[in-house]
Amino acid sequence: MKGDRAIGAGLLAILVAGVAATVQASPEAAPRPLSSQALGGQRIAQRNCGICHAVDARPSPLADAPPFATLYRRYAPGGLDQILTEGMLAPSRKPEEGSPDHHPRMPMVELDDDEVGQLKAYLRSLDPRPRIGPKESAP
Repeated sequence: MKGDRAIGAGLLAILVAGVAATVQASPEAAPRPLSSQALGGQRIAQRNCGICHAVDARPSPLADAPPFATLYRRYAPGGLDQILTEGMLAPSRKPEEGSPDHHPRMPMVELDDDEVGQLKAYLRSLDPRPRIGPKESAP
């Protein structure tokens, strides 16, 4: 009986140590720190988008506005430029005819090239998919 208890205690100790090591190695245990460019993009997103979209872990203020943490699900890898121009970024040049394509409920925002780069860096930091092929083109 004593031997069974010792074996059981030893197995329990190994199990606890294994679980602790798994938790520490988990990528979800601690969020990755944002680069300075991504931090700038987060501020831009909060200022221009936070009225409707969740930019952090809270729910979106507007119920049908997707949180930034899940926006990557709305575009294919490499499709960030397209989703931004269809969503919120004012075109650098007005179209010859008609109005620019955009989401009907989203305001168009004018950002300079540096701000667009920062916003893209923030959105990329939220995308857990592996990077395949070339990155989205620079602004």
